[in-house]
Amino acid sequence: MSRAVDESAEDHGGEDHGGGSALPALGWKDLARTLVGLVLVVLLIAYGLPYFLDTSWAEIWAQLSRVRAPDALAMAALLVGALACYTWVLTGSLPGLGHRQGFQANAVSSLVANVLPLGAAIGFALQFMMFRSWGFLKREISSSLLVTGLWNLLARIALPVIGALVLVAGPIDAPRIVINGALIAGAVGTGVLVVACLMVFSDTVSAQIVTLVHTVAGWFGRGTRLRRVDQVITDQRRRIASVVRHGGLKMTLGMTGQFVLLFGLYWLAARSVGLDLPLAELIAAYTFRQMLTAVAVTPGGLGVTEVGTAGLLVVLGGSAGAASATALLYAIYAHLVVVPFGVAALVAWRVQGRRPAVP
Repeated sequence: MSRAVDESAEDHGGEDHGGGSALPALGWKDLARTLVGLVLVVLLIAYGLPYFLDTSWAEIWAQLSRVRAPDALAMAALLVGALACYTWVLTGSLPGLGHRQGFQANAVSSLVANVLPLGAAIGFALQFMMFRSWGFLKREISSSLLVTGLWNLLARIALPVIGALVLVAGPIDAPRIVINGALIAGAVGTGVLVVACLMVFSDTVSAQIVTLVHTVAGWFGRGTRLRRVDQVITDQRRRIASVVRHGGLKMTLGMTGQFVLLFGLYWLAARSVGLDLPLAELIAAYTFRQMLTAVAVTPGGLGVTEVGTAGLLVVLGGSAGAASATALLYAIYAHLVVVPFGVAALVAWRVQGRRPAVP
């Protein structure tokens, strides 16, 4: 059966009435959250960073002025390489998707996620629209979005676990409170990773967790509402397991390559502004930063990640000015340099119109 015929049959089968192909409507509450998020970004970076780090903008700018053109270009190349690596995650989760399309979809979703506090949801909607325009079925796309969302979540759990191991077992002379926090974070993160993997691959574990959720929901009188959710979860879990079996290694390698290159960008940013901390300390700070990006009160966690990461760098022995400059320089690349790539990808997609995906 051809893709067009199969897609037509799916559409008439009542699985989707077209709502998934449109951007989510934004109400006044969403706009208010966006405004609050942007205000928080300005306050955290403009006032919170020098206040909490006990430094000044004069000192921070002095460190940033040390960045030279070759280093700036090298960091841009690392960012592009990281975006390219992520295409392996997308092509692994959606068989038939080409790397060019994957790069476009990743650049667009990264643009939205880094600009809007609710960017993750809008980014998913845009990816859905792009994949549909290339001829993919709705059930294929939904499975892909679920798998990539899961892979991103697990990666942001796994990275702090790695950072915790570096802090606990590595050559870092950190304060006891930091070590204790790392032990707790490592244990919790490892537990979440194990449970998540078992839920994907084990029918027994998945059923037990669903039963537990039902029991807890029943205490609050919400058990009935979860029955239809159970059916959806069971169906999607099987699809996820199938996608992971066929493309899990490819997605893992792509995700690993992305974070390795992004850490290279972080390391080079630190060296460019004169933050001369050992590699182990930088690994711990970088993994902590990735965990903080899950804080969605600001676009991509902007502001929260800079203050938090710079603070940890200071605790680990860095100077306040250089630590703040490192956090800001990395944020400039992660949040701003990616913008032109995202805009170009979005314009190119709109100009191209509906075309089938190619390898």
